[in-house]
This record gives sequence, C-alpha cells and structure tokens, in this order.
Amino acid sequence: MKYKTNELASLAGISSRTLRYYDQIGLLIPKRDEVSNYRYYDSEMVDALQQILLFKEMGIKLEDIKVLMKTLDKAKRVEILNEHLKVLELKKVQLEKLVKNVKTTISALKGETIMSDKEKFAGLKAELIKENDDKYKDEVISRWGVDKYEKSKKQFMHLTEEEYNNMLKLDLRIIEVLKGIKENDSQELRNEVANLHKAWLTLTWGNYNREAHLALVDMYLADERFTKYYDKFGTGLAKILRDSVHENL
Repeated sequence: MKYKTNELASLAGISSRTLRYYDQIGLLIPKRDEVSNYRYYDSEMVDALQQILLFKEMGIKLEDIKVLMKTLDKAKRVEILNEHLKVLELKKVQLEKLVKNVKTTISALKGETIMSDKEKFAGLKAELIKENDDKYKDEVISRWGVDKYEKSKKQFMHLTEEEYNNMLKLDLRIIEVLKGIKENDSQELRNEVANLHKAWLTLTWGNYNREAHLALVDMYLADERFTKYYDKFGTGLAKILRDSVHENL
C-alpha cells in the first residue's frame, strides 16, 4: 500500500512536518511516483518508520537512529526491541500497581477501607522513575548510553521494599551531612557523605563504577537541573558533594 506524507503522518500519529524533517536529514526518504511525481511511502517504509519511532521512544537520538537503521540487521533490531519490551512490560506492571494504589487511597480517604503501610507505597517507584525521566533522561543517555540507562532503570524497579526504603534514608542522610559540612566543615563528614553517595548509587546502579561516579558528580555542577536538586536545601551543597566524592573516593 502507498501513503502520501499526510496520510502516513496521520496513521503514525505524528505531524507531516516531522516526516518532512526525517526526509530532510536522510532518515526516511519517500519515493516518487514516475507518472505524477508525488512523493509516497510504501509498506517497507511504514515498517521503517515504526522502528524509528520505537527507537525514538527509547530515548535514542535521531542521528544515532539513522546509523542503527543503516547498520543493524533485523536480528539485532529484534534483540534491542526485546530488551525494550521487557522494560515496557515492567512499566505496565508498575503502572497497574500505581492505579490500584490511587484507587485504594481514594477508598481509604472515604473511610471505605484501610491501607496497610506496604500498600501505601505500591507503584511509587515507577512514578519516581517517570519524574526522573522527564527531567534527566536525555542528559543521562547522552553521557552513558541507552544500555546503561535501561539497566539502571531495571535495577531500580527490582529493588526490594527494604532496599527502596534504605535508598530513601540514604538520600535524606546525604542532605543532612551536606548541611553539616556547610555549617562546620570536617574531613570526617566529607568522607562520610562520599561513601553515603556511593552506597546510594550502588543501590540504583547495581554495580559501582568509580569513573562513572566522578562523572556524575561533575554533572551535578555542569547541569543546573542537577545542581538545583541539592542546592534547594542550601546553596553550594552540590559543589560540596562533588568535591567530597573527588577527594575521598
């Protein structure tokens, strides 16, 4: 089947302008009818667009997608998409938990049921990931790649309730120690906060990597979004954390 630009755009749920841009950068170039000279997309190109949009949803940049579409065979694409499918299925499970959480909370607030402490936190990990994705996903992928990004997400989603609660406690303790350093600086506190941050990262990454840790805390100063997370508790806390990690790990 053949589609005009506006027809394929409507089918895919994107704008005609997006398709024209893909044509402009050589990502998806339509064919031309020999008689009418109209541009059109055939079934093979429909499949290509679907894969392009899937890769884009995974956070891969267009220039990288262009390379992937030209260099990867179908088997490798299937492998990549299978990994992404596992992540999506995990998201689905977590979203269902979050929907149930909200419904149960509403019921509890209306006095119709009582929520256990465990029920109160069901699905909230997925919501935290979504919040972080909205803020930091592109930056993280550009620095460390899609594979490490996806592995980190899976590691976080598989945290036990105890590990998740421990991560939250570590986060709070890190802020407390950073404030303490700002008020009364000491080598002991700087060493403590560096190791607290290492423990926090190990929970979310699964495996600790010193070079990645140093690069991450450097980003806390290079990117104002990361800086604001710590500096909202006190100006200069992000720099204190960065310096403490570099000095003690």
